[in-house]
Amino acid sequence: MNLQEFERVNAVKSRLLKLAAGGRCEHCGEAYPLLLLVIHEIDPRSRAETACPDLQKEVLILCPDCHFFFHARPVEESIQRELVRYRPKEVKAAMRRILCTRPRTYVPPETGDPAAIFAEMFASGALDLCLNGG
Repeated sequence: MNLQEFERVNAVKSRLLKLAAGGRCEHCGEAYPLLLLVIHEIDPRSRAETACPDLQKEVLILCPDCHFFFHARPVEESIQRELVRYRPKEVKAAMRRILCTRPRTYVPPETGDPAAIFAEMFASGALDLCLNGG
């Protein structure tokens, strides 16, 4: 299901996601009426690659101007992911509840070698959870 279908079928969840972001654009920080805010999907192709994605990492709540800017001048995916990374913990948790997702849990390797632990955390994507508190 693409994002437009999601917003149409799940109008309540769409509204709750916008409320979770405080009714503000996550790029410029300006407050907008909820009807004007847009749920922007960062990269739909990356979601297909993971078996159990943390969906809150795949969306941004943007105002119409920023959403237009993100598409008119394609903003690099890394910059969009930085906006998600610095999202407040409370907003992340609320979005996870709304989207019914949970972050992957990290299980360290049997070895106590720090290099092996770091390599496995990096490969599994769990490093982001450790560095940014979830």
